Amino acid sequence: MCSTVLATTSEIDLIEKAPGERELRLYLEVERGEWLFPRAVWLLQEKLNAYASFILDGKMKEMYPWADPRAVRIVLRSRGQAPADALRLVELVRDTLAKEGPQLSFEQAT
Repeated sequence: MCSTVLATTSEIDLIEKAPGERELRLYLEVERGEWLFPRAVWLLQEKLNAYASFILDGKMKEMYPWADPRAVRIVLRSRGQAPADALRLVELVRDTLAKEGPQLSFEQAT
């Protein structure tokens, strides 16, 4: 049975910063099989909203006072084939977030 990362919509899965880099990376992991959930795209939208809120509403600044939203990247890492609706959502969110600073990347993990 796979874990249900998408189902924990209010949590950040992983935050990383490489030594010597300014960019803070927030990882959103989608395990193999989670895309089969009936509400997978809705859950992804809720999870992306939580990540954006964390970055833009001040919680990130509380934890990382030096962090700037323009130096943050949300990385959506999918371990299964994402449905077309999810990929369209990623594009819409990427375009919306770009205006505020954070970047959004999609990675197909093996």
